[in-house]
Amino acid sequence: PVATGTPAAPQAISQPIIENQRLYEALDAYLSALPVDKGFYTVKADKLNEDLASGAELTLIDVRTEKEHQSGYIEGSVNLPLETILSNLDQLPDKDAPIVVFCASGHRGAVVTMALRMMGYTNVVNLAGGINAWKAAQLPLVGAAVDWMSLWTEFLTNLPADQGYYTISAQALNEALMAEPPFLLDVREAAELEKDGYIAGAVNIPAREVLKNLDKLPAQEQKIVIYCASGHRGALVMAALRFLGWKDVVNLAGGLNGWKKAEFAVEMGVPEAPAAGSAPAVDAQKLADLNAFLAALPEGFYTVKPADFNTELASAADALTIVDVRTPEEFAEGHIEGSVNIPVNEFMANLSQLPDKNAKIVVLCKSGHRGALVLMALRMLGYTDVRNLAGGINGWVAAELPLVK
Repeated sequence: PVATGTPAAPQAISQPIIENQRLYEALDAYLSALPVDKGFYTVKADKLNEDLASGAELTLIDVRTEKEHQSGYIEGSVNLPLETILSNLDQLPDKDAPIVVFCASGHRGAVVTMALRMMGYTNVVNLAGGINAWKAAQLPLVGAAVDWMSLWTEFLTNLPADQGYYTISAQALNEALMAEPPFLLDVREAAELEKDGYIAGAVNIPAREVLKNLDKLPAQEQKIVIYCASGHRGALVMAALRFLGWKDVVNLAGGLNGWKKAEFAVEMGVPEAPAAGSAPAVDAQKLADLNAFLAALPEGFYTVKPADFNTELASAADALTIVDVRTPEEFAEGHIEGSVNIPVNEFMANLSQLPDKNAKIVVLCKSGHRGALVLMALRMLGYTDVRNLAGGINGWVAAELPLVK
């Protein structure tokens, strides 16, 4: 609780003893002259980011411990912990150079700012709120481990069912291409395009290479439609781009197979190479983690074909956990015997229902899109043997394999 209004004026309760008058006067002079219009010698995170982006020459001093610094820091900063900074003044620029100090919350930074200013450094400010404020403003850190558990939990929990879990149907895409064409990204391998054709107007960047070619994608506000053969790879790339800041990315439901099934036209041959522009600024560590996943996708892209999966189930040589991530209503209409139903929006809240991280797990949904997202989440969280049923239940049914209700 807080009280409103103005508190009573303080009363004199003792006679202070000043043992060092010169020190007292110096401290009083510093505090009395703190400039309100300069934020009491602070700079806000967004302003500091603007200054750095504009190329301002600033010396950034991280006064946290070495361990804290290694958990993530502002690019270009030097780590001089609070306890050691005064014995390392030779690492500071001259006394009139602009210096920004920061810690975790602003407390230690304030102490160092005060010390340096009282020693004659004339242009020192403290990052208001420290690294915590920088993170709250969603500004980039170097060397910071990404909390993928939290990010995947938020992403999967909030996947919008009313938007097809970020998919677009072949019919809707065909209408869009005739009206206001979106940026169309084909993430299949070149050999697949030569064999099966491509949708007119598409740009081809294979899934493993997309994050190395961000300069060939449109601005983060523009619409992107991704497709592969069945929807599996498209889902992986869609999620990666959304994590990196693209706001309107969807995956073609059923991929090129679904497009052809709807009897829409394809072009044969190879499309023109994508033009390079400038890549947007993205979180460096997120990019590194996501690229590590996509670039290392094996042949088969962590999928299992319905016929092969049915053979595995029949042999029952190894324990296998089957997780159906469709809604309970979809599950009730027909599911693979022995599967457990954990809807995609509830998946991260029910990880306790999974076996250990080295166990065999197969996930599935209706067409492969939701299953691919869950597979990507689990593998990025350390599950080592997760696969997605290619084509989902649709593929299983098309292979004339049995369901139970």
